[in-house]
Parts: sequence; structure tokens; C-alpha cells
Amino acid sequence: MRSGKVLARSKGIMNQFMLKTILILSGCLSGLVACQKDQAPMATEKHQAAWELTQTSSQGLFTAQLMCKHLPSVGPFQDCQLTLANGQGQAINDAKISIEGGMPSHGHGLPTAPVVSLLDSQGHYRIDGLQYNMPGSWLLGFMIQTTAGQDKVVFSFEISNIEKAACAKPPHLPAS
Repeated sequence: MRSGKVLARSKGIMNQFMLKTILILSGCLSGLVACQKDQAPMATEKHQAAWELTQTSSQGLFTAQLMCKHLPSVGPFQDCQLTLANGQGQAINDAKISIEGGMPSHGHGLPTAPVVSLLDSQGHYRIDGLQYNMPGSWLLGFMIQTTAGQDKVVFSFEISNIEKAACAKPPHLPAS
């Protein structure tokens, strides 16, 4: 009889423990979701960017616009595109583009080997395999080669403070 009471009591304690664990985990998940919402806004409509940077190439041959559907963040693969135009603002569709990046202050590159490929005839290029592995200062460089010449574009940004670089009005992203 006594062992039945002990068993019932231990089941009750176990149920209380499980309930507390579930409540704690629910609270943690809610906090993470709220934090992620605050930290990494995403585009509200399809084909819009939540974050963009525009840069002229070193020799002034090209203007490149880096657009991402989410703010850069540690962990997931980034959903980004590059729009490329010549000095007169005309879309460039025949470029061979390589990408490199890293954290100069840490002395390492990207944790992945992203590739850039033409997306459409409007000068939009898709970036596949781009990922960041820690917060901090990052450089993302594109070596661009066309019949007009070769030039590079380098974007510099902070992952921890990237919210400040987000656009007030998301630009249009072409379908990927």
C-alpha cells in the first residue's frame, strides 16, 4: 500500500516537473521569436528586400546593389541578390562575378563558398550559399568581369548593428 502512495506521489512530482519544463521552454521560445522579430525584420511582400547596400566599384565601372530578404544574421543561409549596372545606369547581364568575404579583424573568410549566377535580363544576380558564422564587422567583396573591364565592389557592414542600415522602404527584388 505504501509503495502505491510513493508511486502516485512520484508520478505527481514528475507531472509537475514536466509542466514546469514545458512552461519554461514555451517562455524561452516566445522570447526568441520576439527577439528574432525585433532583430531581423523581413520583407513584408514577395520580392522585396528588408536590407540593401549600394556601392560603386573601385574604378567606377559598375554600380552594385546588394539586396537581402532579411537582415544579415548569424547561422542561416542568406537570401540575397546583387543588381549590377554600368556607369550610365544600364543593366549588365554578361558579367562573370566571384564573391569573397570575411572578418578582417579576426583574420578569416566566409564559412561557406557562395556563388553568383545571373537571375534575369535586368542585371539581377542570385547569391547562393552565403552564410555568416558570428556577429561583428564583415566585408563582402565581388570581383566583376565584363567586356568593359574588371573591377571590384566591397561592402562593409556590422552584423550586430545592422538594423541601422535597413531601408525604410524595402526595394523590389526580382523573383528568384
